[in-house]
Amino acid sequence: MDRYGRSVNGLRVSVTEACNFNCFYCHREGCPESSREMSSEEVGCIIEIAAGFGVEKVKITGGEPLLRRDIVDIVAASVKPGIKEVSMTTNGALLSEKAQELAEAGLNRVNISLDTLDAEKFARITHNGSLGKVLDGIDAALEAKLVPIKLNMVLLKGINEDEVDRMIDFAGKRGMILQLIELVDLNGADFREHHLALEEIERSLAARATVVRTRRLMQSRKRYLLPNGEVEVVRPMHNTKFCAHCHRLRLTPDGYLKPCLMRNDNLVDILSHVREGDLNGARRAFVEAVRRREPFFKRTERERCPHAL
Repeated sequence: MDRYGRSVNGLRVSVTEACNFNCFYCHREGCPESSREMSSEEVGCIIEIAAGFGVEKVKITGGEPLLRRDIVDIVAASVKPGIKEVSMTTNGALLSEKAQELAEAGLNRVNISLDTLDAEKFARITHNGSLGKVLDGIDAALEAKLVPIKLNMVLLKGINEDEVDRMIDFAGKRGMILQLIELVDLNGADFREHHLALEEIERSLAARATVVRTRRLMQSRKRYLLPNGEVEVVRPMHNTKFCAHCHRLRLTPDGYLKPCLMRNDNLVDILSHVREGDLNGARRAFVEAVRRREPFFKRTERERCPHAL
C-alpha cells in the first residue's frame, strides 16, 4: 500500500527497448536508454519478490517483447506462486511464430497493438510495418487461446478517429475487446498535433451500451458492452481518477522499478541487489519503490470531498 492508499497488485515488466516497428507516438514505456538488460532468471526472481508483496498480475512488454530470443523462457520464469495472470503486450508481427509456444510456457493472454485496419495508414504509423503479419498474429493468438485478447488502438486525431466503429466490429466478431487509448504526452509536437480527447467518444459509447462497467482495480476505467462488441477506454491525461486508482509498478529493461510512467526521477534499482544475491536488499528496493509512488495528476480538495462547500 502506498502513501495514497493505493495497493499494488500489478507489475508491468519491460524486457527490451528494441522494436521492429517505429511508431511515431511511442512512449517507450517511459524508459531511458540503457545497455543493461535482465536475464529471464533475473526477471523471474524479481517477479517472485513482487508476488511476496501481493502482486498478482504480470504484464510483459517492450519495446517489442517477442524480439527477445529467450521470450519463452521469460514467460515461463514469470509463472510463480501467487501470480494469477501472466499477459503480454505485443505489436503482433512475430506472434504467429510464437503464440502456441508462449501459451504452453504459461502465457494467459495478449494485448495486441492495432491502430488501424487500413494498410496505408498502418505503414505510415509504424514506418512500414506489415498489417498482414499482425492480422496473422491475431489469428494465431486466437488459435492458441491467449484470450481474452485486447486490441490496443491509440486514437490519433487526423489519422484513425474515423475507424472506431470499424474496429469495434472487427474485434467483436472475433470475441476480442477493443481498448481505446488516449495518446500520452511524452514527445511534444506529435502530442499537440494528434492528441484526441476521448470524452465525446465515451459519451457516444455510453449512449449505445447495454451495460457500462467501471474497473476499480484498473485505474477506474470504463468498459462498454455494445450490441456488436466490448470497448474499454484508457484515458490517462489530466485524469485524476485514473491516477487515484493506479495499482501497478513498472520494471524497466535494465532492472529499475519505475513508480510512474510519466516520471524518470524516482526510479529504484532492484536488479543490482538481485545480481549480488542480496534478496533482502531487493525486497527493500520494492518497498522503497512503492513508497515513492505518487499520483502524477493529483485530485483537488473538491474532488476528494465532492460535497464540501
